[in-house]
Amino acid sequence: MEAEYIPTTTCCTIVLSMKQNLQYIQVKFDELVPIFSDNTSAINISKNPTMHSKKKHNLIKYHFVRESVVENNIKLEYVGTKEQIVNIFTKPLPHESVEYLHQKNWILLSYH
Repeated sequence: MEAEYIPTTTCCTIVLSMKQNLQYIQVKFDELVPIFSDNTSAINISKNPTMHSKKKHNLIKYHFVRESVVENNIKLEYVGTKEQIVNIFTKPLPHESVEYLHQKNWILLSYH
């Protein structure tokens, strides 16, 4: 779980920094930014304050993810491992999986 929670924290930091930069140049951006994870434990810890007390070995600086969720700056969403587009860059995948994720990426881009 911690291996997933730490990168989620890093991603949250970057997202909040980008939102602050947009605000600085007077670009209004009030939408919740989704951060996708395939680890339900990491998502649950961000939503459940009582679980934090059980994870005392985690550094306190990582708990601001929960605060960011509570303050509606970000939202953590579950996405299955097979649906993680980033896996193209981070894992050796069979050709079929790469083609599937590549096609999914183009479909997602066409909606935005």
